[in-house]
Amino acid sequence: MSVAAGRASGPQQSVLALVEALNSANLRAAIDCFADEACLVTPDATAVEGRGEIRAVLAQMTARGVQIAVLRSSFLVAGRVALGSERWAIRHASAGEEGFEQVSSATMVLHRAGALWKLAIAAPWGWGGQVRRLPMQALA
Repeated sequence: MSVAAGRASGPQQSVLALVEALNSANLRAAIDCFADEACLVTPDATAVEGRGEIRAVLAQMTARGVQIAVLRSSFLVAGRVALGSERWAIRHASAGEEGFEQVSSATMVLHRAGALWKLAIAAPWGWGGQVRRLPMQALA
């Protein structure tokens, strides 16, 4: 089922909208999942702040043909704030590069603005822990 970024009914659906947008290389829909003053933690643990800077990271992801599978998902909601913990398999294969898949423990913080849930903090590659990086051949 398709989940439009602007029509997501809960925090989990909002994160699924981001995954769907990235998997389909829809940069506009992906950035719409984030709050204006959001923070994205990159694989090297750099905190990128603001939608403009986040857009640049997401553009790199879509250019590399990133595909994400959500393996496990759990959300805790307290009023207008939600904490999400997910297990993601992130795969990409760019031309001229060896493809790889990494499995990570994604952490998300969302806040509700009216009827919409937006990502305030996204750490798709984990937060404070090690990320496993596996060659694609190991997954066959």
